[in-house]
Amino acid sequence: MKPLQRILIVPITALTLSLAVATSAHGQEGKNEATMSSLGKRAVYKHVAAIRAKSDDENLIVVLAARQRITAEMVKSVKEKDAEESMDGKFDMDYVKAVFSEDGKLKRLMAEGNNSSFSTGGGDAKSTATVADGRIRGSLKLVTEGKFGREVTLDFDAQIDAEIKPIDPTKIDPPVKPEVSGKFLGQGKPAELKFVSVAEEADFNNKPAIKLIFTEKDHSAAKKPAFDAAFGKFGSALILSVFHDGGIFGCEVKHTALSKGTFSSIGQIHMEDFELAGGNVKGQVSTGGELEFFGDKWSVDLKFAAPLTEKMRNPAAAKEKTPEKEEPKQVAQKEMEKAVPVKSAGPRISARSLPLPADAADVDFKAIVEQIHCTSKSSVEAVTKDLSARLKAAGWKDGKGGLASKKSAILKREQGDAKLTIMIQPAGTGSTVKLFAEGLDWEAGGDAKPAPKKAAADEDEEDIEKAAGKLLKDALKNIPKGL
Repeated sequence: MKPLQRILIVPITALTLSLAVATSAHGQEGKNEATMSSLGKRAVYKHVAAIRAKSDDENLIVVLAARQRITAEMVKSVKEKDAEESMDGKFDMDYVKAVFSEDGKLKRLMAEGNNSSFSTGGGDAKSTATVADGRIRGSLKLVTEGKFGREVTLDFDAQIDAEIKPIDPTKIDPPVKPEVSGKFLGQGKPAELKFVSVAEEADFNNKPAIKLIFTEKDHSAAKKPAFDAAFGKFGSALILSVFHDGGIFGCEVKHTALSKGTFSSIGQIHMEDFELAGGNVKGQVSTGGELEFFGDKWSVDLKFAAPLTEKMRNPAAAKEKTPEKEEPKQVAQKEMEKAVPVKSAGPRISARSLPLPADAADVDFKAIVEQIHCTSKSSVEAVTKDLSARLKAAGWKDGKGGLASKKSAILKREQGDAKLTIMIQPAGTGSTVKLFAEGLDWEAGGDAKPAPKKAAADEDEEDIEKAAGKLLKDALKNIPKGL
């Protein structure tokens, strides 16, 4: 067996995982669904697949449950990697993975989601599995106690290596009726959020996203509904920035019963259920209980459904802007810029030389997605203070958009062309740290590595200026007089 490339053990006071299946009396494929609850959060995994794979030439069967649709690329990755390794980081997905031998013996169980990860050998769980007629059926149960206690149960019935039909990106379902139900409490007082809509959201860390807007009063006629909702124009409101896989990276809370006005809160709020497909979005968002923000107590548990905007539902139908005709002087300037070699930006900062918390553990460098994950036994507040000081000492400057509280923090830092977004969230009695980077060197070791040159630089500066000047003069000769 090959050693695991990545094992992340996070303190979990309580974790429950279940995969429920309903199989008809005729033996047809039934419902497959997984749920995982940890650290007060609960997630639903509605997409399940059974995949043949190998580990050291041993034939194995992987039962994979995911929150997002399982694609042919994901299946290919499982088959190509060692079956007992974690999922490829490039998919950036929450998942549950159980690995069985052909005779039904559980070899390994691992899961990742809601800022919790674990991986354990099959001998720690009671399990049974049968492989017959091209299917794998069975169940398992894992119970451990103590500080790292967890409970895992899994029931499954799935066809092995079932065909993964490609998702048709052009398929658009009829728009659903906007609906929202559930509770939104502030200081114990309810606010009835009756309206929900979807708005465009800028990509975050190169991942596509949407904005969900929940309000007490109708905001459908507003030109800037999210902006107006944050300022209380529509009564109580909740504004979420959400990745296409359901991950929440932005949350603005406005409840008329709270004294702090509108504030940002991330960490505990999460999607228990989420699906974005066919031009519609639906799901369930929850804080998993009551949260506190500087004395104000609030909680949310909402189920919702809404259609995407017409532009988002039919991106191909959006009118393309006709490129503006460039003036001759602009053309000449661009031609000159092409001829001038771009000077090197200087050495890039090595990702492995970045400051991390003093007691950082379970450090995981995800070079493909340019992320670093780690854990700390210290509180969010202590980690934020320590890491901020370390970054400052290393020459990192504050960037725009940072937020910090005792419960969670987002640090924005910049140095040259490099940028960092660091999310610090509570995990049990400690914290988890997720660092999203741009412009770092992920190949170098502890020392920075010179950035690759963008153009030849064997000419001296005087020759470059002469060449650029000549090109500009030649281009200007073709400009009609009077321009």
